[in-house]
Amino acid sequence: MIDKERICIYDYHEVLMMDTHFFKIQMHDYNLIIRGENLQIEYYDQKEIRLHGHVKVIEYDENRV
Repeated sequence: MIDKERICIYDYHEVLMMDTHFFKIQMHDYNLIIRGENLQIEYYDQKEIRLHGHVKVIEYDENRV
């Protein structure tokens, strides 16, 4: 789920990298990469993570062996 200043990610596995401009989140079959400005974790639990900030790019990278 995405709106102007927030993105909610469900069923994530692990946050691999994070700073105010870049988040890399491991999902079950791929890595989700979010780029933007002033990104920060608004809320998280075992199944959901919410990021707040100006999201500019969302991309994914398949986990291949």
